[in-house]
Amino acid sequence: MSWFGSLIETYDRVSDIAGIPDAEDNVLLPYGHKTLNTHICVTLDGSGIFRRAEMSPVTIVVPGSSRSNGIAPYPLHDNLEYLAMDEKKHKAYLEQLAAWSGCHPKVEAVRKYVEGGTLLNDLQEANVKTDDRLFVRFRVESDDTPELWQDTTVAKAWQDYCTSIQRENRTLCYATGVISQSTAKHPNGINSSTNGAKLISIPSNKNFITYQGRFTKPEQANAISADASHKAHAMLKYLIATQGHKCDTQAVVAWAIEDGQAQPDPFANSFGIYNKTIEESGQEKLTEAQAELNYAKELSAALRSRGNKDGLTNWNRRVAVMAVDAATTGRMGITFYQELGEDEYLDRIIDWHETCCWRFRRDKLDCVTAPSVNRIIAAVYGESKGEGYTKIQKQARERLLHMILCGEPLSRSWVSSAVTRVSNPFSYSKQDGGWDREKWLDAMGVVCAVARKFYYQKKEAFSLELETTRKERDYLFGRLLAIADRLESRARYEQMGKDDTDKRPTNAVRYMSAFVSKPMRTWALIFTQLNPYIRRLNGAEWYQRQIDEIMALFDPDEFNDKPLGGKYLLGYSLQRKALQAQNKKGEITNEPDQEN
Repeated sequence: MSWFGSLIETYDRVSDIAGIPDAEDNVLLPYGHKTLNTHICVTLDGSGIFRRAEMSPVTIVVPGSSRSNGIAPYPLHDNLEYLAMDEKKHKAYLEQLAAWSGCHPKVEAVRKYVEGGTLLNDLQEANVKTDDRLFVRFRVESDDTPELWQDTTVAKAWQDYCTSIQRENRTLCYATGVISQSTAKHPNGINSSTNGAKLISIPSNKNFITYQGRFTKPEQANAISADASHKAHAMLKYLIATQGHKCDTQAVVAWAIEDGQAQPDPFANSFGIYNKTIEESGQEKLTEAQAELNYAKELSAALRSRGNKDGLTNWNRRVAVMAVDAATTGRMGITFYQELGEDEYLDRIIDWHETCCWRFRRDKLDCVTAPSVNRIIAAVYGESKGEGYTKIQKQARERLLHMILCGEPLSRSWVSSAVTRVSNPFSYSKQDGGWDREKWLDAMGVVCAVARKFYYQKKEAFSLELETTRKERDYLFGRLLAIADRLESRARYEQMGKDDTDKRPTNAVRYMSAFVSKPMRTWALIFTQLNPYIRRLNGAEWYQRQIDEIMALFDPDEFNDKPLGGKYLLGYSLQRKALQAQNKKGEITNEPDQEN
């Protein structure tokens, strides 16, 4: 099914909520209606007699569409210029209102009142401002729903009237397959960040003939009914407002076609998706007391039993994922669209989170999670740097949608860029200057997750635990660097009287960039500079033994200066974690109980 058809189907299935604002005042527009910012509320009785008026700004759903050029009154609620202050516009308003007021008694009450010409006087007596730009909404106290914008019978009366007068330009709608009133005017304002941009834009008839030689009318090339156009655009607008993942002018939505239900965010980290899923289903959360919170692992079970605490759920709905963006202020395009079965969608989300995950620190606890898409983009391209970066970020989000949902492989250039960036630790700085060690370590975790996913796609699996028998040279070089880093930190700790406040970078960290380019030569330099720290630790026997064991795993021909790839970061990060764990277990002789 096309994106247009999917949106229409979703609208038809959830049409019972049309016109009813949610808790955030988002509303799915009924056919033939739009939202309007109103300022004045006028209350009448069932006979059209004035009762009261007050200033109270509220956004409501009103009959009608966007104004065209010239005189174009709204069918019911309008501004004072049309209701009382401009003779020509007032006449046009009354003519249109009279044409359909007989369809509903409340609308007839409004017509009688406005036709009486007392509106301005009534407002002045109620001490209400009478600026021609102020919009008026009407209440008619004749039943339990005096607010006309909340009365579904008023909305239905307007829709029935529109259907009754639509006799011309009826043709086959290419979206629904039904003969109905076609339209060449399609809504804008689908995304609040790009208010004027349209998904479908038809040129004037003169220009159309100039540029489209095979057709003589716009409708011949784009036969879409007014009803279908409204449903598709209104549904997309509602989805973007209630569940859209936005970046500047770009918005991404993922929903179940059958009921509009939001699907797990393809851009979130495992922690975020897991917690939201558990919250929605009422299942028991992972406890903070657990030694390790493996959100990536738990996510599968949580998603599979979503909304069902007692067992797995058989998901057979269809999921649509759509990305839209506006290249200009007037035009919007679909930049990504994919339909999948719900079980397939969940499988791809789960697979991404299980294979693109790493160990992170969260609230002083270890957790395993896939990083969010924004953190991956920052690891590859760096932190935000203005408008140019926003364009890169939007393009990267679309590429990641293809990687997560369509199985496209991670780009080698992305991995190389991320590894190069994180191998320069001092590019991560605090706002007030100085090296930001925590930001660097967090970025390293993101890059390790991306590298692990990249190698997984190449049929190379890397455990989240240190593999002490693994013999890849890059992995081994990374382990050596981590041992040197820890050894120096340990010696400083002893030198300062077991005070761990010295957070200066070690030589291993200082030379990391050079180490990646020429690992053998740089390792010799780093090891030489370890000598005073080794002496301070009385020979550092335990660390020396670790270094010897790693050196023994090298193929002699591979201990060379060939530049390192992402595997060295995996070895470095896992060796650091292993040293911390061994420290806590007391396996490192005289090692203090600290985190480095």
